[in-house]
Amino acid sequence: MGTDNLSERKQKILKAVVDEYINSASPISSGEIKSKHFGEISSATIRNELSALEEMGYLIQPHTSAGRIPSKKAYTLYVDKFLERQPLKKEEIAFIENSFKERFSEIEDLVRKTAKVISDVTNYTSVIVLKNINKVVLKEIKLIDLDAHNLLVVIITDSGIIRDKVITLQSEIDARYVKDANAMANKIFAGKTVSEVRNPDKLIETEMSEFRELYESIVAILESYAEKVDETVYMEGQSKFLEYPDHDLNATKDFLAVIDTKERLAEVIDDNSDIEFSVRIGKEENGGIEKCAIVTAKYVLNGKEIGHAGVIGPERMDYSKVMSVLKCISNALGEITDGGNDDGKRLK
Repeated sequence: MGTDNLSERKQKILKAVVDEYINSASPISSGEIKSKHFGEISSATIRNELSALEEMGYLIQPHTSAGRIPSKKAYTLYVDKFLERQPLKKEEIAFIENSFKERFSEIEDLVRKTAKVISDVTNYTSVIVLKNINKVVLKEIKLIDLDAHNLLVVIITDSGIIRDKVITLQSEIDARYVKDANAMANKIFAGKTVSEVRNPDKLIETEMSEFRELYESIVAILESYAEKVDETVYMEGQSKFLEYPDHDLNATKDFLAVIDTKERLAEVIDDNSDIEFSVRIGKEENGGIEKCAIVTAKYVLNGKEIGHAGVIGPERMDYSKVMSVLKCISNALGEITDGGNDDGKRLK
């Protein structure tokens, strides 16, 4: 959105209104703008500029005697043109860094922690959507024999997702079987996506019939994981939306409807853009939530995209802080996989 139709003074006044409203959640008066930002400009001039911005659709006056609040159009311009990334407080950075000092055995544990930290620091609802399981690449299958009929299957993917499950086979197994099955499983599955291995008949040749039951069990594990949408969407701070002083009934209904359905929530957060941050304000043709803002960021571990993290809040969201938090956490995740203080990776 361009600012060609706004004078420099109008732009500065509009930015001041948005900044003040983000902090206070109360309509902003001309007197407040003058006293805090433009002491050199007359009150009459500021009132005229505010009226002009209202006519242009950037401001809304809830009541005749009330001050103004920003419109969706104002927030969009604010994010596009005026937003300045503010550094986090030292205690906020320390909290984020300390939250990721432990070791994480599974990606899901790390994602849950990440969602909670984002919500705690921003005080908004946070959502993380893991990458579509059908698109991840299988790196290794590990088989560990437990007894004559039971195997522990460990599945490792390129995004670090580890799934393990005990399967029971009808036929007896021994050390030779496990060794041969390990070799064959990795020959068949390694390097392929989950969607490529979901039809075992195309992968398993007739002469491998000895291992058919095992391979079908592995595929069943992958299919079960792929079909569980709830396991790929993690959310924290759902009730925080209801605590905002300026939330309205329609926005609340829309928000609750979105978070109630994990599939729709995933669609809202899982942005396909390659930019560092994606900001969606209000309801749009391609989604969004009424009177809400959604900021999403792509997260990468070990050089692989694992999914998107999103923050959902009111339109008057503190965009600068949210982006700084998401960036800081991205850096903390990099430390986890590149090596921590003990010079060892903290994500197994």
